[in-house]
Amino acid sequence: MIALAAGVAARAEPAYEAGSAMGACLAAVIDRAPVVDVKGHDVAIHRETNPNACTVEASAGVPSEVRDSVVAAIAKRPERFAPALTHWDPVDYASQETFCNAPGRRNLNVLVSTAKPGAKGPTLLATVLEAKDRDERCDRDVGLQRPPLG
Repeated sequence: MIALAAGVAARAEPAYEAGSAMGACLAAVIDRAPVVDVKGHDVAIHRETNPNACTVEASAGVPSEVRDSVVAAIAKRPERFAPALTHWDPVDYASQETFCNAPGRRNLNVLVSTAKPGAKGPTLLATVLEAKDRDERCDRDVGLQRPPLG
């Protein structure tokens, strides 16, 4: 019985693991931290340098809890990320959201897609990216957007 409890404790909770991975991705894109592709128990990180982007993919956990952990990691950053004024059609997801940093020198976005409870596929996908230009949808509501592949 003790060995089983130790094994369960050693495995990270998916929401915690996703929040930690999002912190790493934010640091990779914003601070140029040395983050590489990695696959944990329930969460993977995929890092790209061209474009400057980093994606977290969670494959387990309660979608709303995983989302809350990822959004908490975004909120901790000093760049003052806030939801874009333009909203996205969630299509087959529970939600698709964009968070934009405050206007300034760099153009940073975080795209978060959260699965519906019990859905097949990833529980959550979240991509941090740096764009050349600021997306006007961050600051202006241009109507409900539909993802190009949705």
